[in-house]
Amino acid sequence: MINRYAWYGAALLAALLAMASCNSASQMATQEDTTEAAAPDTSQILNSPNDFYAIPGEKVGNVVPQSTEANLIEHLGAENVRRDTIYIGEGEYRIGTTLFKGTPDEAQILWKDTVNWARPELVRIIPATQPQNSQWQVQGGVHIGATLKETERLNGKPFELYGFGWDYGGTVVDWKGGKLTYSRNGKSYLGAIFVYEYKEAEQDLLAEKVMGDSRFMSSNPAMQQLNPHIYSLEIRFR
Repeated sequence: MINRYAWYGAALLAALLAMASCNSASQMATQEDTTEAAAPDTSQILNSPNDFYAIPGEKVGNVVPQSTEANLIEHLGAENVRRDTIYIGEGEYRIGTTLFKGTPDEAQILWKDTVNWARPELVRIIPATQPQNSQWQVQGGVHIGATLKETERLNGKPFELYGFGWDYGGTVVDWKGGKLTYSRNGKSYLGAIFVYEYKEAEQDLLAEKVMGDSRFMSSNPAMQQLNPHIYSLEIRFR
């Protein structure tokens, strides 16, 4: 099997960073309370390495808007929190923090304050290995490995994403006001990138129909047949 992940990594974060500016007017009218699913009780695991629950705009496990790298080291242990160089696309890097590096639960943080390493700008959930074992869950049920069809059901309606085969390939650009919208004033707090794996020539033929710098609905027949899955999730904060 030929893995199609490799070329996505080159500009992965740049694609996710672009999502906030790509939302349509339908998102601007939708507030962050669009998802009705009740959050589970995480009070017993808060500030422990066992919190892998995310609420877009509010928290990603132990990471909240007021977090600092020092706080995270205190709560999670130095072995789980590492100052790191993070690739943000187009040949550029930023210094940030990686949680659970080298594991299925790896997450990368970019900070607004890079003097005190405080106030997270975003958290990107991107498993370093065995993505099927990632523990991360997002309010509304979306998770690493969720297929396009599953994500569409969770959203309650079709959504829009970029075609494959370029820097922003597979990036969701508009949840179309569905349950995964999580936005305020046009800024989305939840991003996702979809990828597909080559299994047979027929898949390549399907992928050719949804390639390039164009937007496609998840309901597109070729997208439905290809049924890619989520490779990475990004959570932003209010």
